[in-house]
Amino acid sequence: MTIQRQLFDDERPPKIARDSDPETSHDAAAEIKPKSGLLEARMTSIWWHNGPLTANEAAALAVVYYANNGKPHGHETYRKRYDGLLKKSRIVADGKKRCRISGKVATVYRIKED
Repeated sequence: MTIQRQLFDDERPPKIARDSDPETSHDAAAEIKPKSGLLEARMTSIWWHNGPLTANEAAALAVVYYANNGKPHGHETYRKRYDGLLKKSRIVADGKKRCRISGKVATVYRIKED
């Protein structure tokens, strides 16, 4: 786990709540930030160990693999993390294939090589 935390510690997370949002939004955003980093680290680990996958396939594996590690998170909670990883260049698109989860043609992602 130490390696994964270091992977995400060097970047500033994007702001979740706008300056104009009410205080309750800022309180909620403060609770989301730590969880978001953990979920991104978990999704990175899934791609690292399983190779190229669609976001749905990676999320399905994360749900199963991390089901007994604290509070379980749903498929969609994990799936949403691919966008942040893509924006941070942690993963890159690597073609398309028929997703084993949705049955639709979807983009495949893999860990970005340095």
